[in-house]
Amino acid sequence: MMITSEDILNMNFYRKEAFTGSMLGMRYRICRETVDTPAETDCFRVWVWPGPYAFAAAADDVKRSADFPFTEEGRRQVVDWLNEQWAARKDDWAATMLH
Repeated sequence: MMITSEDILNMNFYRKEAFTGSMLGMRYRICRETVDTPAETDCFRVWVWPGPYAFAAAADDVKRSADFPFTEEGRRQVVDWLNEQWAARKDDWAATMLH
């Protein structure tokens, strides 16, 4: 099982909303953020953390994040990063499903 581009919705969605999802114990949140380095630009900011908690309820020390350009290529990079995170920590994610 893998996360696909269709799973994380299209670019227009992120212009107004954040998106949360999960895959086999791994929770994730994707949103558009404006970063100020060196000029203001938009990026995708993505977090992963172990379930079952929602983003706001999960401890900050269990969350990992990454930023990607707010472009179609960046959206593909988000999908790749999510799948890499899931594969690298399969045992962590599976452990959360047992609770």
